[in-house]
Amino acid sequence: MGTVLTPTAHAKLVLHAAKHPSQSVFGLLLGTGNEAIDVVPVTHNFLALSSVFEAAIEQTNLYAATQSSQLRIIGAYVANANLEDTELSPLAAHLALAAAGGVDAPVVLVIDNAKILDGEKSLGLLPFKQQNGAWKPAQGVVTLKGDVFKTLQLIRKALETNCQSLVYDFDNHLDNAALDWLKNGQITQALQLKA
Repeated sequence: MGTVLTPTAHAKLVLHAAKHPSQSVFGLLLGTGNEAIDVVPVTHNFLALSSVFEAAIEQTNLYAATQSSQLRIIGAYVANANLEDTELSPLAAHLALAAAGGVDAPVVLVIDNAKILDGEKSLGLLPFKQQNGAWKPAQGVVTLKGDVFKTLQLIRKALETNCQSLVYDFDNHLDNAALDWLKNGQITQALQLKA
């Protein structure tokens, strides 16, 4: 079974990666079953800071619970600092597994920077799942809920108008506690206005 992304989830993860093109980014997928309804950007300075990740995961779980009794962390996404790197690092795999603790089969979406806006052949997202204790490229595809062309067009417009600057992750929140890293309401609102 593949992973389904809502347009909002897809746009936020692309914009998070675009905001930090020379750094590795990591975020969490929120959803139910195999559908990622939203994402929560966690970091763009991806080091093994376990206490920071634990705090981000705990806050994300609390946030998800306030949104819906069914909403939970179902996996993660990562964009590597090297634009040509589409491998899942051991650190990203470990963090994703820790974050999605109660999920039977969490997914990690690795962003393929070269293909991220090429909607004709793929969404530029490579799914990985655990198989026999090892993370392997997953069977099935990542699909986008709704109109793929319209969503990709919206993301392109958002990039042209520098909307990625409105995406905040937990790192940004640690620098400025007023920044809304969980909901990212400004970017959600900006994407709706451009639709």
